[in-house]
Amino acid sequence: MITMSDPPSPQHHTPEPDSPNTAAHVYASNGLEILQAASDAAQAAAAIDNPQALQSAAAEAVAQQQQHQQLEQQQHHHHVTNAHFTLGDDVSSSAAAAAAMMARDPAINPKLTRLRRACDMCSMRKVKCDDQNVPCRPCRELGVDCTNERPTKRRGPPNKHAVAAKAAKRARMELEATSSGSNGFPISPTPQTAAKTLMDISSDGPNTILDAEAIAPIPVLELLVDDFFTYIHPLAPFPHEPTFRQSFANREDRTRPEFLGLLASMICALVASFPRSAREHLKAQHSTHLFPRAIVMMERCRDIALASRGSRWVLKQPKTLDDAATSYFLGLGTGYSHQWNTSRHFMSETLTLIRELGFSRPKHPGELPTFGNDTHSPDPLPFNHVKDQIGTRIFWCLLLGVPDVVIAPSTPSLPYPAYPENVDDICIQANEIIHQPEGAVTLLTGYRFAIDIYTTMNGVVSLELAYGMSTLPWSDQRLLLRDGLLAAKSVIDNLPPELQLHPSPTSEAANPLAALDDSGMQYAPPAWPASQPAHDVRNVIKLHPHRRRQLQYEIQKANIFVSQLATRSYFVEMYFNLRDVYLAEQQQAQDGTNGLDVKPLLDDDKDPEDKQILAFMSSERELIVQNLLTVLGSISQRNLEPNGASLINKIRQVASTLLNDRPERKGPFAVKSEEALSQLIDVLMKLEKSGPGLTAPLADDGSGEFSQQMTAQDEEEELRNWADLRDYQLRFALHGGFGGNLYLPEPTGQCDASPFF
Repeated sequence: MITMSDPPSPQHHTPEPDSPNTAAHVYASNGLEILQAASDAAQAAAAIDNPQALQSAAAEAVAQQQQHQQLEQQQHHHHVTNAHFTLGDDVSSSAAAAAAMMARDPAINPKLTRLRRACDMCSMRKVKCDDQNVPCRPCRELGVDCTNERPTKRRGPPNKHAVAAKAAKRARMELEATSSGSNGFPISPTPQTAAKTLMDISSDGPNTILDAEAIAPIPVLELLVDDFFTYIHPLAPFPHEPTFRQSFANREDRTRPEFLGLLASMICALVASFPRSAREHLKAQHSTHLFPRAIVMMERCRDIALASRGSRWVLKQPKTLDDAATSYFLGLGTGYSHQWNTSRHFMSETLTLIRELGFSRPKHPGELPTFGNDTHSPDPLPFNHVKDQIGTRIFWCLLLGVPDVVIAPSTPSLPYPAYPENVDDICIQANEIIHQPEGAVTLLTGYRFAIDIYTTMNGVVSLELAYGMSTLPWSDQRLLLRDGLLAAKSVIDNLPPELQLHPSPTSEAANPLAALDDSGMQYAPPAWPASQPAHDVRNVIKLHPHRRRQLQYEIQKANIFVSQLATRSYFVEMYFNLRDVYLAEQQQAQDGTNGLDVKPLLDDDKDPEDKQILAFMSSERELIVQNLLTVLGSISQRNLEPNGASLINKIRQVASTLLNDRPERKGPFAVKSEEALSQLIDVLMKLEKSGPGLTAPLADDGSGEFSQQMTAQDEEEELRNWADLRDYQLRFALHGGFGGNLYLPEPTGQCDASPFF
């Protein structure tokens, strides 16, 4: 008979359940953990400003606490019941436990013993770690520190509540850091950290990030990027196309905020210049809610670009050329939408960045500013040609295209950067520039000719900024203006055949793209995922790359000749205005009056040089009127619209100046063409009003969508305005141009049924 002399006691292995100290310790520690989890979950819910999430977090914490209490009660009941087990059961349990302990005893069966976690070095080297001593044997042999500091990884998918709690805790710690910085000033998190925190605690979930798809679906973005490099890049040749396309293919918009901002700003500039292109892309994707009007799409892109920078972007060091290009395109887009103050801000910001990145005083005399040296870049190359060329292109675009941004004239101590190299982007590599054959017409050829045209004004602009034109005598003023005008006129004499203006856009022999125009080719809305129709211009230039280059030549050609007309008009108008001031001063000196009637002086003027320059300027005014109508009649409509916001404004300014001039200044041809100029201005003003700057009141209906979309009537009106300009061009050609009667009948107002002409 077996006696119960020394029965194994279950209390020997587990804590006394009735012990008040033990119970208090268990409930206290678990209670603190539960309260901390509830606090973190509540803060995560509050961080995303979601009351529903806050209630869910509180309910989750209460449920966990109740479940824990039930588990403690069950364990307590289990221990009490074990006290009444029979002796046989106790002996069996004890024997089984002893056998298990012996099996796990390292002295008896060391192979079954589970080692502690390997140290950091052994884990990295993938070798067995000897945990008998610290440091372990492999670390002692290598002579390195034996550490165990790497974080443990939990298997399985991340727990959404834990992720939210960690995000809230991180945000709380960063908020505390902002209130107690060094020197008593608040310290905010870096833009990257702040952006990551906002991504983690956004209302769409812990894994939501701000990327390119916040602008438009990726298939649409691919088409928009193609349109940008086809239509905008010829006039603003940055960023570097191969580099950008590689970054876009690698989806660097998810990892580099600078790239996301650059992409958004490029789409903003494209929409401002060519709004119908983006609208048709989105319409094909059933995403017109992203584009109720052009101004809405532009503001969306602008907001994404600014959000990618973060709140402390102004303090970011170092800044990059991507930042400068982003500011330029944002300024370009806001300028095209007539937001002049915002545009000036972004353009001034671009100039500041360009000065930081390389446009500064050279260290040695005779050197020119460059942008290829970046001491902060991880690039091992001592000089990066891609960065240098892109920085140079941004500078010249800023100098020539933004009159509101004042850049000091070039001086020996602070000269302008050199002209961009006359090579295509594919030939520019980080370590070298591959020069193309002599005489090759690259995409930079037309850009450099545009620089030549605008730099003819450098003498006048420099004098105006330094001293003022009035400091020169009239004889020097008229010579300066005459020489500038002659220089501007001579630039186009050196144009290659690909960039020369042909008199008639309807002659296939004269215009290499006439066959494309006359064969019914047009811009068709994208049919993705189906293939594009055969008559679509995008399909043609994709299958025939040389067609794309011809199209880009046509865009550059329109910009060159319109810019030359604007420059010539600038010199002529300044000449006549300064001459009126001079004659008024002379007459005042003669009779002591302030009268402005200068006709008697003109008759008595005996200065032969003044007469010669006056005759030259008067004939030039007549020639500008003729050239304006000829250029407008020779530019294909398809090549005018992609940059219509820029070119239309220049044409309207020239036409308005010629039309509103004083009667005594107008020659016979100018008087004869007044009606034609008036009709042209009306058409151009309609186009400007229907452009990206037009924005009707948009009301939020409560769902986050804009209730007032661009209606079919709005689109029809836009098409009608472009059709009116096309009718004007055709009627001008049919009536013999400036050789015949320039009075043109009123436009029919009928537009082509096709979405693009």
